[in-house]
Formats: sequence, C-alpha cells, structure tokens
Amino acid sequence: MNPMSTITTTIPLVEPWFPPAYADAVRDQVLSGFIGPGRATQEFAAALALFVGAERAVATVSGTVALTAAAKALRLEPGDEILVPAYGVISTINGFASAGLRPRLVDIDAKTGCLSPDGVAEAITERTRAVCFVNFSGYTGDNLTEIVTLCADRRLHLVEDAACALGHRHADRAAGTFGTVGTFSFSVPKVLTTGQGGAVVARDPVVLDRAAAYIDHGDLEWRRTNINRAIGTNLRFTDLQASLGLCQLHDIDARLERRRRSHAALRVRLGSRLYAVPGTEAPLHNIVFTSAPDALVSALKARGVTAVRQYRTISQHPAYRELADRPFPAADCWTDRAVYLPFGMAMTPDDAARVADAIRDADVPLEELGSA
Repeated sequence: MNPMSTITTTIPLVEPWFPPAYADAVRDQVLSGFIGPGRATQEFAAALALFVGAERAVATVSGTVALTAAAKALRLEPGDEILVPAYGVISTINGFASAGLRPRLVDIDAKTGCLSPDGVAEAITERTRAVCFVNFSGYTGDNLTEIVTLCADRRLHLVEDAACALGHRHADRAAGTFGTVGTFSFSVPKVLTTGQGGAVVARDPVVLDRAAAYIDHGDLEWRRTNINRAIGTNLRFTDLQASLGLCQLHDIDARLERRRRSHAALRVRLGSRLYAVPGTEAPLHNIVFTSAPDALVSALKARGVTAVRQYRTISQHPAYRELADRPFPAADCWTDRAVYLPFGMAMTPDDAARVADAIRDADVPLEELGSA
C-alpha cells in the first residue's frame, strides 16, 4: 500500500494518492486569507486547458454540473433530445435530464463500453439535437472520431463526457477536445481529484463564455455593472480546490504513470480478461467479466479485496424506467457480468498482484467480454 496512506488489511475500491506537499499547498492557500474563487482557480483552469490543448477551460463544482453547463452553453432547450449511452454512471444522464432535456438511450458496444457509430446513426431522429459520447473509463479511439464526423454531417452537437479520460489521447488530440463541448470530472476516483469538481472546454469562445456565465449567475459582468442580463446560478469552483488540483496537474505525468504501473501489473497476471483501452494510458477502472459476479465479489471480500458491480443499464433505474423502449443487450451484458476491481491512485503493483492472487484463489471463471 501507499506508505502515505493508512495501512489496512483490505484493499479499498478507490484510495486517493496525496503526497504531503499537496496538503502544504492547501494550507498555504488557507493562510493566504483568500479561498476564492480567484487567482488559483484561474491558474488551475489555465493549466488544465494547456494540458489538454484547449484554448480555455471553465471550472465548476462537478462533472455532472459541467454537462449541464455544456448543454446550457449549446443553448439546448427543455424537451430537446440528446442521445446518451444505455450503460454507465448515472451522472451523465442526470446532467441533461435535470436541465429538462429528453435523453434517449443508445446501446453500447460490448467490446468498448462506449457508443458505437452504427448505434448512434440508427438512433438519430428528426428530434435529436445532440449526442453525448462518454469516453468510458478513458476509452478514446476511432469510434469517437467516427461519431465526430457523423455529428458534423447531421449538424448535431457532440458533447464529449471525458470525465474518466484525462490524459488519454487519440489521433494527436486529447480526450475532451473532440466534441463541440468537452467535460471533465475531478471526483475522488479520478486521476486528478479535488474531492468534487469539473470543467468545461470548447473550441468556440462564445460557448465557453455561456458556460462560464451560467455557473456565475448568468452574467460575467454582473459584479461590475450590478445588472444581470440572464438567468444562471452559483456553481463556481474554489481556490481551495484549485490549490489541490494545481499540485496534481504539476504531477500529472507521475500520476498517470502510477496508474499505468498498477494496471500493467494486473494485466500481466490477468491478460486479455482485464478490460483495456487504446493508446498508451491505462483505463481508469480495472474491470473483469464473469457469469458469476456476486460470487466473485463475495470471494474477493473474504480475501481482503474490495470489488463491486459498479454500474447498470440506465433504464433499470426507477427514475429512467420509461426509457426502456427497446432492448439494450450489450448494456445488460455489462450489468450482469462486469466486476470492478480496486483502481485507486494509491494502488501499487504489489496491490495489483494481491488482487490477481485473490481472483485466482476465488476460483470463479473470468470471461474475455469487453477486452479491447
């Protein structure tokens, strides 16, 4: 285990990695007497934009809110249809549904966990205004570039939910920069975490200004003019979060390398039975597939390894039951077979070896479903 974290007998699902210097930076920000949002937030947004190759970035309180801000910035209206993946974290669809949009589910590709271009093409109707591509666990590949072209041809907005993909690249571009708008998340499981937090990036400065205005009461000039010209809300980042985030952006290469090393150690032992993504970076999650997921989770728990069945087909949630208007076989397959192993930033190659040994000792057969 990471020597800077509390030693436990159980390997947790997610454990962050915070060297002491990070705490010093947050302490210095507190002692400065200004906790923002202010200069540190501006520096964090600028450093993030530089890292992903965007002109600007707008920081906000979560990845979910970043999606809502993206929709507002694109001037999507209540009732507009947006296509979203039928499997994954509830945050994506909530970011749009909470703004009054009408999400429509599209099945994922069983090998990638992402939307497939063919699936999106078949799902587009005259009511569709936008598509949300989720770089599932960091997956950033040809499927995304094909959907970029498809959306351009159909004159649809593309929202790229790159919450899990910071640091991933494809075709000489960073994840988050392929869509009309891209979003990131800085929640605890991510390679870069500020506890909660998110960001919006876009090519069009007007779109970015709209996003920034939405999260600051609707008007970027209201503090100077004492007049609000639009309706927004207060969803701003803080300098405390930014001070923690800046440390991690400065260390981002080392952080990505930690993730690569632990994933590689696990892949050496599990081979193609471990989910993988294209490119040089590791996926955010360590995922295996089995026809007996509950048995595997229980067996790993008995061996001091935390594992979970993390996500499910979105229409299985009561709030979205009405979206089950067609079958989603690939999403259901992931729901029924995917097991998420420990994947936190504090995880070491030794931890990975222990996880692999626990899987071997559990004697629950794994499948190769979902490997890239």
